Amino acid sequence: MAGLSCAVQCAKAGLAVAIYEASPRAGGRCRSFLDEGLGCLIDNGSHMLLGANDATKNYLEEIGSRDLVSEVAPATFPFLEPATNTQWQIKPGSPYFPLWLLTPGRRVPGTNPIDYARAFRLSRAKANQSVGEVIGREDPLYENLWQPICRAVLNTDADEASASLLWKVIKLSFLKGEAACRPMIFENGLSPALVTPALEYLKEKNVEIRYQARLRGIRWQDDMALAMRFPEGLLRIENDDALVLAVPPDNCAELWPDSDPPSETLPIVNVHFRVNEPVKLPGGQSFLGLIGTDSQWIFSRGNVLSITISAASDHVDKPNWELANHLWSEVTKILGRNMGRLPPWRVIKERRATIAQTPSVLASRPGPKTSLNNLFIAGDWTNTGLPATIEGSIQSGRRAARLAIRRTSKATEES
Repeated sequence: MAGLSCAVQCAKAGLAVAIYEASPRAGGRCRSFLDEGLGCLIDNGSHMLLGANDATKNYLEEIGSRDLVSEVAPATFPFLEPATNTQWQIKPGSPYFPLWLLTPGRRVPGTNPIDYARAFRLSRAKANQSVGEVIGREDPLYENLWQPICRAVLNTDADEASASLLWKVIKLSFLKGEAACRPMIFENGLSPALVTPALEYLKEKNVEIRYQARLRGIRWQDDMALAMRFPEGLLRIENDDALVLAVPPDNCAELWPDSDPPSETLPIVNVHFRVNEPVKLPGGQSFLGLIGTDSQWIFSRGNVLSITISAASDHVDKPNWELANHLWSEVTKILGRNMGRLPPWRVIKERRATIAQTPSVLASRPGPKTSLNNLFIAGDWTNTGLPATIEGSIQSGRRAARLAIRRTSKATEES
C-alpha cells in the first residue's frame, strides 16, 4: 500500500511513474484473492479503518472507491466473553472524554469512569515503557480493553507494546470523539477498494507497472543512486529521477543496508470458513471482539466467517488443520448454536505481518530520507509516528512522494 500510495501522489503531480512489483499482483500484505477451495474471494487478512484515518480516506477519494467502504455510525465496538457469556459494547461519544463514559452501557461491565481516566498515564509514558508497565496488569480494563486494542492495532501484546504509541492511537481516535472512532469496513474486500481502483487510476495516468520484477540491488556513487539491478540487467537512474523503495524491512536491508531497518517482526493468523448462509454475530455488527479465547476477532462477510489472531507467535507454527478445527469449535460456542461439521476452510499465516511494536523496535524505525539525494524509503515499518497499519502505510507513501516530487523538481530546475 505504501508503494501504491506513493505512485498515486506522484502521478497526480504529473510525474512519469514506473512501478516495479516483485510479485505477480499488487497490494502486498493487503490484498484479496479467489480461493479455489472456498470458491469465493477472501482477504489475506481482516482489516478495519477508523474514522480518524484521514490519509486512507483521502486515498480512497483520489482513486474513486470511497463508496466501497461502509461506515458504522454511531461508532460501536461489540465484545463477548464466551466463558461468562458476558456481552458489552464500547460506544465512544463526545470528544470531551469523560462524558460518554458516565453511561454504563457505553463501557465494559463492572468498570467506572475513573478506570478509563487511568489511560492518561500513557500520555506521560517514557519512550522505553510498555503498556503493561504504565497501566499495570492489575488494572480492571487490562484484559478487556487495553489488551484487545494493543493486539488489534499494534499486533503486539500489551505486556510489550509501546505505551507512547498506544497513547497516540487513543489521542487520534477516542479523544477526538465518536466520528473519529467509527469503524470502516471493507465489505467487498481489500483489493476491490484499495488496489484495483488504484491500478485503474494509475493506468489512466500512463503509469508503467511491471510485475514479477524483483529488484536485486542498487548501484550508487557519492550521494546519488545510479542504477537498479534486476535479473535481466541494469536499469539506469537518470539525474532527474527519484527512486522510492516501498519494500518490507528485510528486503530494504538487502537493497540499502544503511537503512538499518528493524528486524523483529510478529505474525498474524487468519482462518476463513465458508458457511452455508450469512451469520449474524452477537452485538449486531459484522465484527465481534472476543475475550478469553484464542480467537480474538470474528468477521462476518457474506458466507465467509473469518477469525483473526494477532501477535500470533503461539499459534503460527501449529498445523493448519489443528487451527481450523480448534477455532471452529470456538466459533460454534460463540454463536451459541450447532453449526455442523467443519466447513471448507483456509488458513493464512503472515509470519512477518508487522514489525514488533515494542519500545526498542520502534526506536530503530528509519525515516524516509537516505544519505542518497534521490533515494527514499516508504513502508508501514518506517518512522511514521503511527502503528504499522494501512493508515501508516499510506501516510508513508504520501510522505515519500512529497520528497520524490521535490527532488525531481529541483533536479529539473538545475538542469
